[in-house]
Amino acid sequence: MTEFKKPLISIITPSWNREKFLEKLANSLIIQKYKNFEWIVGNDGSTDRTDDVIRSIAKRVDFKIIYINSSLRIGKAALDNIMLEHVSGEYVSWCGSDDFFLPDAIENISNLISQIPKDKKKDYVGIYAQNVDTFNNSQTFNDIPKEDIHMAWEDLYEIIKGDGTIVERFEILKGHKFLEVDFLISESSLLPKLYKEKKFILTPKILKIMDRTAENSISFGKKICYSRGSAHCIAQVETLDNFKKHSLASRIKIIINFWRYSIHGDINFVQAKNMLEPVKKNILYSLLYLISWIICLRDNMLGKVEKTHIEFLKNIHSKKIIIEHLT
Repeated sequence: MTEFKKPLISIITPSWNREKFLEKLANSLIIQKYKNFEWIVGNDGSTDRTDDVIRSIAKRVDFKIIYINSSLRIGKAALDNIMLEHVSGEYVSWCGSDDFFLPDAIENISNLISQIPKDKKKDYVGIYAQNVDTFNNSQTFNDIPKEDIHMAWEDLYEIIKGDGTIVERFEILKGHKFLEVDFLISESSLLPKLYKEKKFILTPKILKIMDRTAENSISFGKKICYSRGSAHCIAQVETLDNFKKHSLASRIKIIINFWRYSIHGDINFVQAKNMLEPVKKNILYSLLYLISWIICLRDNMLGKVEKTHIEFLKNIHSKKIIIEHLT
């Protein structure tokens, strides 16, 4: 087995039935000019040829691959938690299996990291860079900044519209885990809390291309899935302070959606009420439960609901995890 020096960057990729996309991502890593990185790739109980593809890729790379192979699908949150236990880089960055890097992406990341003042490193999370889709449309900004900006997370959050490449100091993530309640819970349930009052270098540089046409896309499914994860995410994100920032119409919409996801996620009324601070503090929001219940009846009649948390709970207790260093 090849000996590798401690990497600057650990790239994390959870994957579920994405064999045809993994090759493109792997090729984008192979052609990187800057090689001081490792790839931690997770197979989330895929039923396609993902295992064969990853093993084939490992035979032709010159960087470290750590392979986390789950016998059953356990979901992104649980798989991410396992992969984070095997990070050895100073910085970590997630890359979806249907995304791929530009040839100078890792070199640009390294150069941007070098701009962080050494005596103020603890004040920074890391880098927030631009992504585009396959049609070259920015997925990150409405108004693209003209230059790199050192910016607090709270200010950065106000100007981004969607997904960017985040490169964060691993030290910030240590000791923290994503909630394991469903196959998916949004990263916003955890990461913004860790970014609070810290800085990023915001850059217009394009590091990654996102394929929005990928099958099994979590963002664009027609079914109502991951309801338990969505309810818990709302409960984590919508603190009293955050909730007060919304208009009355937005507050009502958030509460109705929370009750809707709780019902579909089989979270009982009392447990759900105690999960979400605004509901816990204002009994009037409980009255919206009836509206959500009627909406849920309609969802079920239309066959829109997939109770993914049931399979998750079964799999999380039965899965077997194999960890291999393939290079």
